Amino acid sequence: MATTITLKIKDDQGNITKQNHEIEDIDLNQFQQLMETVNEIMKQLKGDESLKGLVGEIFGGNYDPEATPEDMVKEMDTDFMLKAINSFETLLIRLPEQAYKLLSILSGIELSVLQAQKLIDVMDIYDAILEENDIEKLVKRVKKSLVLTGAKLKFKALVQKATEKMQA
Repeated sequence: MATTITLKIKDDQGNITKQNHEIEDIDLNQFQQLMETVNEIMKQLKGDESLKGLVGEIFGGNYDPEATPEDMVKEMDTDFMLKAINSFETLLIRLPEQAYKLLSILSGIELSVLQAQKLIDVMDIYDAILEENDIEKLVKRVKKSLVLTGAKLKFKALVQKATEKMQA
């Protein structure tokens, strides 16, 4: 079930049209873009001394700026993702471009359209994203699948190694 929000879009002549947009559960593409953006944020934090304090505020200092999105998923816990999502207000103040990008990804609203909305409406979009996505459930499910995949890949590698030794 999706949450419907109303976007107000102003054209070049100043005419405003209203357009309904449904906020739904995030899909795989959105999740990948989310992880890539979080990784970009981490790299920005690493490279900017004045922003390093943000890491402590948001993530308690637990991050690896060299981690790939896949590594981040493996290491994340529910608390980490909840802090990342709930840190939107802090990101909005310190890294506004990245905050807008995160909202654009999670809402499915084009970045330029999102940036043209009133702040109160953007906060409604943010609330709708949180309502539609059970972040804790999502993180647990992703981690479960990654653990299963890792176990199967390790088993496959062991079988392949044993087969090679038997053939030698």
